[in-house]
Amino acid sequence: MPGRKCDPNSRYRVFIHRNNKYNYASIQIPEEISEDGKIKYKIYHIGSLDENKIFTPNEYYRLRSIEERNKYIFPEDWDISKTKLEDKESNDKEKTELKNKNPKEIASSSNTDGKFYDNKLYGSFWLLEQIAKKSGLYYDLMDVFEKNTDKVNEILSLSLFPYLSRKNYSNFSKWQRTHKSLVDYPLKSPDITKLTHSISDSDRIKLIKLRLSRLPKGSYVDCDSTTRSSWGKCLADIRWGRNKDNKKLKNTTDVFVYSLSTHQPIYYRLFPGNTSDISTVRTILYDLAPLGFNDIVFLADRGYISEENIAGLYTADIPFLINAKIGNSPISDLLYKIEYNEDGIPVNMGFDDDRKIFFKQFDVDPFKVKLSDESIVEIKNIKANIYLDMHRRVNELTKLKLSIDTELDKMKNDKKNGVIPSDIKKYNALFEYYKAIPIKDNDDNIVNYEFKKCLNKVSKERSQCGFFASFLYRIDIDAIDALYKYKNRDEHEKSFDLFKNHMRFNIQRNWTEDGKNGRTFIAFTGLIIISILRNIWKTTLKSEYSSTFDMLDEMSGIRYCVFTNGKSHITSFTHKQVEISRACGVEPPTECIPKILRNKKKN
Repeated sequence: MPGRKCDPNSRYRVFIHRNNKYNYASIQIPEEISEDGKIKYKIYHIGSLDENKIFTPNEYYRLRSIEERNKYIFPEDWDISKTKLEDKESNDKEKTELKNKNPKEIASSSNTDGKFYDNKLYGSFWLLEQIAKKSGLYYDLMDVFEKNTDKVNEILSLSLFPYLSRKNYSNFSKWQRTHKSLVDYPLKSPDITKLTHSISDSDRIKLIKLRLSRLPKGSYVDCDSTTRSSWGKCLADIRWGRNKDNKKLKNTTDVFVYSLSTHQPIYYRLFPGNTSDISTVRTILYDLAPLGFNDIVFLADRGYISEENIAGLYTADIPFLINAKIGNSPISDLLYKIEYNEDGIPVNMGFDDDRKIFFKQFDVDPFKVKLSDESIVEIKNIKANIYLDMHRRVNELTKLKLSIDTELDKMKNDKKNGVIPSDIKKYNALFEYYKAIPIKDNDDNIVNYEFKKCLNKVSKERSQCGFFASFLYRIDIDAIDALYKYKNRDEHEKSFDLFKNHMRFNIQRNWTEDGKNGRTFIAFTGLIIISILRNIWKTTLKSEYSSTFDMLDEMSGIRYCVFTNGKSHITSFTHKQVEISRACGVEPPTECIPKILRNKKKN
């Protein structure tokens, strides 16, 4: 007789697994088939069960998709109310109803005369939470993780925790005792590890795609990189990193693309330590090309410039503004087109009174670039912006003269002391502006040395002193506007300080690839929110508060109170707290606003 058919729902049937007098809600999943054809099962705990048969889900359950959660078959006599999303929706409705009540009415409705059983600080986190929702980040994360509210709440809570507490994740569960966040249950180190390991690279791409879709067309974005130390000695990306900050630790290279229009990062990727900026561009373009990146202007410093990278951006038809190297063609050729009067002042360049520099925009002649695959790309319609700073020119000319004089003095001393070696080529390789020429007698013996200045090299460097330049493609702006646009990328440089120091992500505290990828994803979400907050402070509240921390300290006094009957409310806002909230584009709950301010909306 044929064997009994396997129940397709067997892996979803939940049962009790007793271990050390503890009851765990568990499932059995077939892992492998042995040599004799028998299926081996592995037990997974999805939560715990108390003596009243109330099921409490653990991190394994929370990280499952909604579709998979609905497949679990629980015993009928279990209380599984904590697994139902409907409970959260009903709680939200209840909170909405409470907003329309006076706090005194809420207190009087409690059967314990309004006494609290929970009273946590909430103001700072509440403000950042509202910014996450207003910027669309919260809803983008919900789309990425298929409406898994628990997972999204954990990611946002962990992303903001280091900035609010200035501590690492091992202190998160302790911080939860006194602070309210989106996570109501204790989240300990093993749970955080499981969460970070559940975040994949496809989740990164999905989030980047959603964030890019929110950018307006024609936005300017800046690409730059930073390095971070790492504890994980076996991670692939740190094997070649030479760390200038901490010689005992290897490092990785983190590349971020930052929007200068929305003042937040929109892309990130990790590379092996000490990877040159030039070699990262191709990978970045491969990532961004299918995501609709060609309507956005790409900015970068001269560390990213090479003929092949320009060809890559040109082929992808991506508008770009990149700082150029003065000594390389075609910029060096364009310098000869600048005309000077008898006082050395350019006569065919414009002058900007604000920055005190000369400027001119040139059309670059078409040129061809040979790529690594031996194909040739002809580049057309590129413009070059040439700038001359006379103060910078004087300083660089002075440094050049000192370098030339120092080299000559060094050679003369070597000659005087008789230390010039017989291998004259090796000796001359140590100098840039002078070459030692041996003088020989009739018997081919060296009797003296003369020092010849490299006039071509000196003349070329002297002609380039004080100049800087940039390339422009598919952007209809003049040279001085391009300079102002490029200067805005200083904001990106400051975001690295925010990321590594204030948010405490200067070191990668992980030992596995999954942990590294997950923690960087969480750090990226936090940087989005904090960057928005910093821009709000910089543009509207800098005169009143010394820093964003000062702003959050002002908000920290707001508390989240829960009554013994389960109802909750937020304590009242002060005038300053209302002003900060409205400056961030967030309207506090009506019942929390002082009466005098309720009708005064933000302009």
